[in-house]
Amino acid sequence: MEFARVSSTGFLIIIFATLTITGCAANTGIVKISDDTYMIGKQGGWESSGSVVKVELYKEGNQFCSNIGKKFVPLSSQSDDQGLGKHATAEIQFKCQ
Repeated sequence: MEFARVSSTGFLIIIFATLTITGCAANTGIVKISDDTYMIGKQGGWESSGSVVKVELYKEGNQFCSNIGKKFVPLSSQSDDQGLGKHATAEIQFKCQ
């Protein structure tokens, strides 16, 4: 079996593209922190605003509560915008009542 040769520049481009695609966003998923209280956090990918990430979390929390037949009630939230060497992030806590 013969493999194609890739130049060092081509190799670096492949590595960079792979890291960019796989390292863009991280989501904790919804975590139960007490009887009816939940939290969710997310690190954005291309978003530069923490508020954009927070909106996605509100949508996810709302859908979660709706799926269990309850109403989404936000409790607290925080967000940080993208900066040098860091992605935009957000976290919310909510209840389903």
